[in-house]
Amino acid sequence: MPSRERVATIFKLAFPVSIALSSSLVMSLIDLAMVAPLGSQATAAVGLSVFSQTLVLAFVVGIAPAVQGLVARRRGEGSTEPKCVPLNGGLLTALIVGAPLTIFGYFFAPFFFSLISSDPEVTKIGVPFLRVLYTAIVAAGMGSAFKGFWTGMEKPNVYMAIVLFMSFLNFCLNYVLISGRFGAPALGATGAAIGTAISLYAGVIINFAITYLHFRKDGFLTVKPERSLLVRIFKVGLPGTMQEFFFSAGYIVFYWMIGQVGTAELAATNVQVRISMVFAILSMSLGSASATLVSKTVGEGDPAGAAQWGWDSGKLGVISITLLALPLVLFPRFFLSIFLSDPHAISIAVRPWQLVTALAGLGSLIYIFAYTLVSVGDGSRVVMISFGTQWLLFLPAVWIVGPYLHYGLLQISFIQAAYGALAASLITAIWAQGRWKKIKI
Repeated sequence: MPSRERVATIFKLAFPVSIALSSSLVMSLIDLAMVAPLGSQATAAVGLSVFSQTLVLAFVVGIAPAVQGLVARRRGEGSTEPKCVPLNGGLLTALIVGAPLTIFGYFFAPFFFSLISSDPEVTKIGVPFLRVLYTAIVAAGMGSAFKGFWTGMEKPNVYMAIVLFMSFLNFCLNYVLISGRFGAPALGATGAAIGTAISLYAGVIINFAITYLHFRKDGFLTVKPERSLLVRIFKVGLPGTMQEFFFSAGYIVFYWMIGQVGTAELAATNVQVRISMVFAILSMSLGSASATLVSKTVGEGDPAGAAQWGWDSGKLGVISITLLALPLVLFPRFFLSIFLSDPHAISIAVRPWQLVTALAGLGSLIYIFAYTLVSVGDGSRVVMISFGTQWLLFLPAVWIVGPYLHYGLLQISFIQAAYGALAASLITAIWAQGRWKKIKI
């Protein structure tokens, strides 16, 4: 077990990030909970839309570990380069990549949604929801760049405070726009998407203002990033982008397969995956803390010490997330009823929910080591494992057990558990091998 001092150091970085990242996911859970009274079709449409947006966001989320790794590594090396140069490069990358994606996603949303949903009502609700989310891709990309900067600078409290404000704003906008309160039109599920988009842009504006006030003398918006830096950000961030893309695309296919089993099963799976992502985000917060500490320690010339920071973060992830998941395992119906109004959907979700949440601690190793490996420039093998276990094993097995053999969610959840255990073992093996210690970024 790590020493008390090391635990305190990790949690000092991880706790604000976990609050911030959890708040980001809470925004989507708020959408689910506040849309739930509209019925299972609306719940399913929101779930499909959010994962469809995540598929496109994959092209900008790799900016965060790239900026974070560069900022932390340069700090460890004692570089005299202006602190905000990697941030400037990340923001420019978000604009260059995000703007075309917004246009493409907006116009192709109806076609894309028709491929993943066979329920006309789900499609009717989901298309406008998804289109609104696509308008915020640039904001999400820039937010990712700022996240990498604040965590790399070991100032995650700033990032946390901004995201908490965004979550509060999102809740208020949902309350007004979904049901049409205070004279606003009742926009239903689309109102939730509008609230999310406005909140993301508000967060970007606040980030710009705070960073300009405190770091304008450190090159923020005054030092033009060189092409070599943009290439470096692209090179470091690409594996994270590809991992997120294949992961999100895989879950869209997974949702489609579950949709072939039934709409109630799709709604139940949507909630189950969303809660699983809460634990994934908590794991990623530990991964973010690990990435900063590992990158900085490597920059200081101590690869053995860097490796120990990764192991200590992994141990904390397994223990803490297992304990956090325990209430969900013991009281599944209580938590499921928050997001599902259909008694049948709740009934079929109970056992799968318990199995998946019970293994959340072991699954944390996937996110902790994967995020750290990407930030130190060893993300290519992470992509290979992520793609191989998900697309070559997990998804084919789900199709055979679900749509082909017509089994239910419980049998599919056993496949999820096996898939998670295998992926965790392989990612951990890469970390233990230590090839990442020799990579320069």
